[in-house]
Amino acid sequence: MKKRMKQLLAMTLAASMVASLSVSALAEDGGADSGDTLVASVTGLEQKFSPFFASNVDDVNITDMTQAYLMYVDRVGEPVLNGIEGETRSYNGTDYTYTGTSDIVITENEDGTVTYAITMRDDIQFSDGTYADIDDVIFTMYVYLDPTYDGSTTMYSCPIVGLDEYRSGMDSLYNLLVAAGEDNTDFTYWTEEQQTGFWSEGLPEAGAAFAQSIVDYCVTNYLDDDYASYIGSTAEEISAEEGLQVAFGMIMWGFANGINDDGLFEDIMGNTYDMANGEYPTTADYWANLEFGYTGEDGAVDYATLSDTEAASSGLFTYLADEYAVGITTEASADYVSGIVRTGDYSMEITTSELDATFIYQLGIQIVPMAYYGDEELYDYDNHSFGFTKGDLSGIKEKTTSPMGAGPYIFTEYSNGVVYMEANPYYFKGEPATKYLNFVEITSEDDKVSGVTTGTIDIADPSYSAERAAEIASYNSDGELDGDVLTTLLYDFRGYGYIGICADNVKVGDDPSSEESRLLRKAFGTIFAVYREESVNSYYGETASIVNYPISNTSWAAPQVTDDGYTVAYSVDVDGNAIYTDDMSVEDKYAAALEAALAYFEAAGYTVEDGVITAAPEGASLSYTVHIGASGSGDHPSFLLLSNASEALASIGITLDINDHANASELYAAYQTGEADMWVAAWQAGTDPDMYQLYHSEGSTNYYTINDEELDELIMAARQTTDQTFRKSLYKSAMEIIMDWGVEVPVYQRSEMFVVSTERVNVDSLAQDMTPYWSWMNEVETIEMN
Repeated sequence: MKKRMKQLLAMTLAASMVASLSVSALAEDGGADSGDTLVASVTGLEQKFSPFFASNVDDVNITDMTQAYLMYVDRVGEPVLNGIEGETRSYNGTDYTYTGTSDIVITENEDGTVTYAITMRDDIQFSDGTYADIDDVIFTMYVYLDPTYDGSTTMYSCPIVGLDEYRSGMDSLYNLLVAAGEDNTDFTYWTEEQQTGFWSEGLPEAGAAFAQSIVDYCVTNYLDDDYASYIGSTAEEISAEEGLQVAFGMIMWGFANGINDDGLFEDIMGNTYDMANGEYPTTADYWANLEFGYTGEDGAVDYATLSDTEAASSGLFTYLADEYAVGITTEASADYVSGIVRTGDYSMEITTSELDATFIYQLGIQIVPMAYYGDEELYDYDNHSFGFTKGDLSGIKEKTTSPMGAGPYIFTEYSNGVVYMEANPYYFKGEPATKYLNFVEITSEDDKVSGVTTGTIDIADPSYSAERAAEIASYNSDGELDGDVLTTLLYDFRGYGYIGICADNVKVGDDPSSEESRLLRKAFGTIFAVYREESVNSYYGETASIVNYPISNTSWAAPQVTDDGYTVAYSVDVDGNAIYTDDMSVEDKYAAALEAALAYFEAAGYTVEDGVITAAPEGASLSYTVHIGASGSGDHPSFLLLSNASEALASIGITLDINDHANASELYAAYQTGEADMWVAAWQAGTDPDMYQLYHSEGSTNYYTINDEELDELIMAARQTTDQTFRKSLYKSAMEIIMDWGVEVPVYQRSEMFVVSTERVNVDSLAQDMTPYWSWMNEVETIEMN
């Protein structure tokens, strides 16, 4: 149980902790009915509007409107290295020119180091009219590289020359206290009073606040009568009682066992609460369960993971008092990073000890005004002072709720769930055509669409579904998605749905890499793949597409249908021949897939008599289970696929049990702990297509348990070149190995949407060909109101 909880929270806390606000409460001056104001929806805000500490998507979007980036990417996420003059690139048959604030030249040196020479434009102005220069960039980088930095940017993990020497010898008081433990008697670096206060008050208070943030998120996003029944209540009852809300947050996040046989609410520690008689768990109880769930094999609580903002967009560290975030020097360390060199007022060089293809994306940082976030009197480059005291980011954190920068808009205030902004006249791409920009918190998907039709908002981002599309079409007089009332802008989700197969659990004999084990998994892959189209079309209609490689179609590294060697997933038989022909009907394809799968099973060592499997080889089974989070009711784009596959497999003697989890946390736990044979989930891709985390033998989320030396070498080789064409070929080879292992069946690429008021917004002024990397916000300065 403890291992399960540790795995679970690290995954699920990637969601942000937000508060809700009803659309009906948002009718204010400067709303969507104002001709010089654009109003957009956001789902929920933490009010961390900081280029350094924004973590959830909506906070990041707010911050982005106030900032200019050192480097931008294009519509497929590829870096734009010649931003000053601009670069023209083709997408979807149209040429687009991308401009930015700097040029970046990459040089691979003979000694194996790599130098990134950065030259800024000299005319970038912040919204207060002052000019930006390279010192603002250097200040920004040193904040990210500080030993006490606890935001989500990971530049500190990069191989910058001299970085280890700079970060060593100092750590946050929090980390030191946790490492020393409650019984520490060495008070060289802190007092006994500080230590006592941390364990008795500081940590418990932060933990309770952390637990409350989880409760708030669950209540905001999941509270309905179905989920409320997990704790024997109704949504209305939970809304009215804080104690029930805590219990709800615990069960939804997997830190409670639910109602036991005695009718009592039971947490994972075995504590019980008679909620029928007013005895409820508190956030302090919840925190105790979090600690219990994160206890390792050595009996110690893994506070590092609980506080890690990489594992959670809003971790424990967020709620600690500032006194525990301060840096403590424990030994001598460098006072500057030798690999960061100022070469002029508008230029610098960064040298890394080795080539890391992912590092270029780390340069996509904001150009943050040191005069606002830091202290110019503390900036003396030659004497290794960079705008703040090393180990003390308190002054920077004070500006977290009030961003300022060189972006298209100026933040004016946040009030009652609305962010108010005004056009920045100094924006380097030109002053925005629309004077005011407001962002309104709307958590209800229904309210997002209705808000655009009624005039509360101008542009919204509801989740796409066939039902949502029908609703949108109903508002337009022509019954289409684009009409006189609403315009719908669809783009591919930055990720894809898939079916995963655990090699350690689905194998023949003891070797998951053997040819027989691969053939067994390919048998399932062949059946799953043939039913993808019917299942996905019935759920999404025509706005989702089938994916044939383990990568999002939105990535520049994704194989294209026109590429040489492009193949449909699991479309060849055990002899390497095509299973399907162009003249086959759908039913013919199903029959052909079943015949091919049976041959795969037989080649894997299964006994086949008269077209039916009668025995499994050693280490394999006649029965497997696939886990899916379809709300316990089959509500998932891959559920029909599994149902059809289960029926087909049964006809040849293989049982495929479908475990439909009503609670998604149970699904996460099933595959993250290695218990699941197979599972259905979705990945969200990063900007860079690096495969290490998912598929390298040492990857932290390699739930497939794939372990292939050649694959590892390809993944590492792709990290060690900046040649995009060569990297794409390496990833293609890597994906072919993944498919040959049969551990993943790519299923679908779904759509996301923006819904815009055709009546109030000049839709022709919006960015065209939107993608996950290029939305209306990337060209917000061009948007005009009708």
